[in-house]
Parts: sequence; C-alpha cells; structure tokens
Amino acid sequence: MLNNRRAQLLIYGLMAAILVTLDQLVKLWAIAHLQGQPERPLIQGFLHLTYLENTGAAFGLMAGFGGAQFVLSVVKVIFMLLAVVYFTKLPYESRFAFVRIPLVMIIAGGIGNLIDRVRLGFVVDMLAFRFIDFPVFNIADIYVTVGAFLFVFIVLFIVKDAPLFGIGNAKKASE
Repeated sequence: MLNNRRAQLLIYGLMAAILVTLDQLVKLWAIAHLQGQPERPLIQGFLHLTYLENTGAAFGLMAGFGGAQFVLSVVKVIFMLLAVVYFTKLPYESRFAFVRIPLVMIIAGGIGNLIDRVRLGFVVDMLAFRFIDFPVFNIADIYVTVGAFLFVFIVLFIVKDAPLFGIGNAKKASE
C-alpha cells in the first residue's frame, strides 16, 4: 500500500497530468477550429474565441524579440523547477494540501505552455475578453494566474506558518 507521501504525490501528479491534457486538448481544438477563422463570441461582447500564435511571454510581452523563445523557455523551466522544489519541501500534512494545489496549477500551466513553445515555436492563445482591452490568453495562462494568486493568498493569510523559500518557521510548520 502506498504511504501518505507517495499517495499524495500520485494524486498531485495525476492532477497535473489532467490539467496539462485539458490545456493541450483545448489548444488542439483551437488550431483545428479557430485558426484562419473569424473571432467567435462565446459570450457576446464579453468573452470571445479567437486564434493567436503568441511568440512572446504572458500577454504577448517580448513578442518579436530575437531569441525570445529560448529565453522564455529557460525562464519557464527555472520557475517550474523552483515550484517543484518548494512543493517537495513542504511538510506532508493535510493542511498543506491547500498550498500544493496552486503549485500544481502553476506547474501544469507552465508545462502546457512549454509544450507549445517546444512543439510549435509559439504558444496557442484563444480566449479574449472584449469588455476590456485585455490580451488574448489560454487555459494554461489561467492555471498560472489563478495558481499564483491562490498560492500568495493561502501562504500569507491561511497557512501563515508555511515555510516560504527558507523564510518562515519550517520546524513549526511540520510540528
């Protein structure tokens, strides 16, 4: 039988795999059904489906910068490795599950966009808010954004004794 730590790792790994698969399926759908097509309203005037090949970072930053794909890929891998290291350093107690879930979202989003960057040379974006001037984004971007927000909120306001990259009381957190 799996011990608690292995069971948790298996569950979180499965969660990440499901999130990455969902992201990739939506992107494959976007390539097949949105590429070369006019924008489609999902919710008229609010949320539209469109096809965009994003060669830059989040929200199109660094688009057109020579070598951006390589630089962005390296930076993304570094941040994902930091998230994985932090994930593994947390105590395996149920109250830290709420810290791990956003980390899984961040890692899954990073993997989803990294797959695009390596496989296609760009990231497929397809969601566009039209009620405000907001860049086109994708499911992986949602994972990263929501995961980062939840992580900061949970660590600062809910699990206050979670060790934060060596800052905080790790011993107290594991007691």
